[in-house]
Amino acid sequence: MRIRRRGRPAAIPTESTVLRRTTRTAAVQCALALGVVLALVGVVLYLVDLNIQQDQIDTQLAQVVARVDDVDDPPPGMAIAIRDREGAVMVSDHAPTPTASAVAASAGYRNLRSDGVDYRALVADSSGRRIAVLVDLTPWQEGRLRLLMALLAAEAAGLAAAAGVAVLLSRRAIRPLAAALGLQRRFVADASHELRAPLTVLHTRAQLLARRAERDRVDETLTAQLRALVSDTRALADIVDDLLLAASTQHEPGRAEHIDLLRLCHEVRDSVGDYAADRDIAVEVTSGPPTDKLIVEGARPALRRAILALVDNALSHENPGGTITLRVARAADRIDVTVSDTGVGLDPQDVDRLFLRFAHGDGHSAGARPHGIGLALVREVVEAHHGRISVDGAPSRGAAFTLHLPTATN
Repeated sequence: MRIRRRGRPAAIPTESTVLRRTTRTAAVQCALALGVVLALVGVVLYLVDLNIQQDQIDTQLAQVVARVDDVDDPPPGMAIAIRDREGAVMVSDHAPTPTASAVAASAGYRNLRSDGVDYRALVADSSGRRIAVLVDLTPWQEGRLRLLMALLAAEAAGLAAAAGVAVLLSRRAIRPLAAALGLQRRFVADASHELRAPLTVLHTRAQLLARRAERDRVDETLTAQLRALVSDTRALADIVDDLLLAASTQHEPGRAEHIDLLRLCHEVRDSVGDYAADRDIAVEVTSGPPTDKLIVEGARPALRRAILALVDNALSHENPGGTITLRVARAADRIDVTVSDTGVGLDPQDVDRLFLRFAHGDGHSAGARPHGIGLALVREVVEAHHGRISVDGAPSRGAAFTLHLPTATN
């Protein structure tokens, strides 16, 4: 089967990841909410200040027009132009270019621009004269800019403060939930330990009864029911093992050891060989060069369970006469373990759902156990060993799950 590397599938987050993400999300949402409020307040303040400045400017212009007698000594920042009854135009010293022409415009307020400078002008008639007064808007614009910078600084400070407070409050609010999840995991672990022993005894007794029924050639219907009972007890034991493994918070290797993945794959093949042979399915192990350096560091039981879960998943989707291949190969600074089958395949749209606990792809199961938490545990085990998992497949073309694990450091 040709394997197409698609990279890491969209990961289904663990509970601890969800809690951290929830804390960050709450902080961001609170900060954004406060940011929006501060932004609205800032816009309102800016608009109010703009209107106040406009009124002050217009008031000053009106006061100057009402008092002006000549163009000598205009107020600071202002320029005056007067056209008398004979049409002569007088302009104050150092007046900008548009001052003289302003007296020819219609009466009223208007904005002018000259040499990159903005002006506010008032043209009015008084005692038979046309008077134009201009004021330089630069100081007013600088004041608005200072106000805008102050509002932006307040916005940034408010966002930072809101984010900090939200993080603290969110952590405090979510802490009881984290404690509850811890209690739940411990309960699952304790319950799984208690169930494992009686289930093992039950499975052994069922096997003995099934073998005795076959040996004594009892009723075929009863023999078939006993075989089904053996299969059901095996499935229950697998689920208990999954639950026990799931109770570990991160599956971090407590006593890390060097693990030969090729040898581990041979062990997994041997453990499922009889079961696969009963279903007329071949299980093969292959490797890429070099075959003597396929070593990783981690927890052997957890990695064995992860590979076994992938093989079990392949058996559930393989057709009689098919082949399941475990391939171990080295790639740069990692070792890839690929479990591929030639079975019913999978829908690419179901890839993300495959890593949900107790989820399965609809309509693409050829096996007896269409539910479980095996693949979710595989992802958690691999991530605990600082690796990742990728998936490839298509309907009726089989599927391939690849574990990418870092090589041992020494």
